Amino acid sequence: MSTKRILVKLMGTACLSLGAVMTLFLFSEQQVHRNNAFTRRYPPHPVVKQYHLDLGHNSYYVAGWDDNVLYLGNRTAPWHLLRIHLGTQDTTHIRMEPRNKNLRYRSLETRVLPPYFYVMDGTIPFILRGRTGPWIAEAWMEGTAFFNRAVPIDSTTVFIRTISSHTQRSTLGLILKSDHFQVRLDTSLLEIQLDGIFDVDGMLLKSGDGPYLGYLYYYRNEFMVFDPKLKKTNRQRTIDTVQRSQIRVAEPNRQNQVQMQAPPLIINRSGSMDGNVFLVQSDRLGRNESRSMLEQASIIDVYNHKKGTYEFSFYLYHMEHKKVREFAIHGTHVIALIGDHLSVYRTGESYFDQTTNTKKTTGL
Repeated sequence: MSTKRILVKLMGTACLSLGAVMTLFLFSEQQVHRNNAFTRRYPPHPVVKQYHLDLGHNSYYVAGWDDNVLYLGNRTAPWHLLRIHLGTQDTTHIRMEPRNKNLRYRSLETRVLPPYFYVMDGTIPFILRGRTGPWIAEAWMEGTAFFNRAVPIDSTTVFIRTISSHTQRSTLGLILKSDHFQVRLDTSLLEIQLDGIFDVDGMLLKSGDGPYLGYLYYYRNEFMVFDPKLKKTNRQRTIDTVQRSQIRVAEPNRQNQVQMQAPPLIINRSGSMDGNVFLVQSDRLGRNESRSMLEQASIIDVYNHKKGTYEFSFYLYHMEHKKVREFAIHGTHVIALIGDHLSVYRTGESYFDQTTNTKKTTGL
């Protein structure tokens, strides 16, 4: 056989192989975003965009609310807050300060829960607290408990996710302060499917001024709603059908560190809750949904955790080819952080069931 014919065969084999790989890749990409097992409902105009603001930076995140006032923290300037009145669109820049000028920290996160604000670092660990207005942060908790997620509930309680020293797995719990600090962990809340770290990954949520706490799994079709003491738990499936986390974990390295072998299948990208409403951002396409829509907008699915139902879905549209990186619902407002912009929407009263007075209702 001539050298030329051998080269032709080799090139043909290579092209076929490359084509097969590309086909499999495109098919897998389609499968990541496609699940024909569910159908979404899109009613007309459940949210209506009011306006958008240019924030000047893409490092802002939602730090808290005070009625119609939104507070944004800044990851690159951790002692800076931006206060935005959603009605008047007035903005105020706030400089927070620690009482301890020699404070050492690695990764700060700010939460505003009027009349207090909290500055937290779970790797040191410490929680600082101060009053809104003076904006001086003083030591509230030092060295009591490490954590990787934390959400203040009230002036004496913080909802946390940490690693249990007994199980070496992710665990939900509370830090409580009265005469002394107490840490209460409940290792039964996060249901382990694989390793108890990656497979149970998710985000902590709090419902406005009300009593509900939430946890949204990233890699399975489930979220949970708790009472403030983590005693009553409602588990609810989303409309997606993936119940088991589809992740692959590598063997520990010499430092006993574990990493994922491949990117996981993300079912729920982000969430927010207020009253009876639980919102979930998902990139997964249901039946008859166009893939091109994901290039234009983010899909938000609306659930009523009180009734245990899926209600409907709506879009939050991207801006300047930038996708939604964080969103939140509070009262009659839905906001979205998109690149260095803030989009503000008004919710339709006939669509959102937030009639429960969360300040008075204490049961699940």
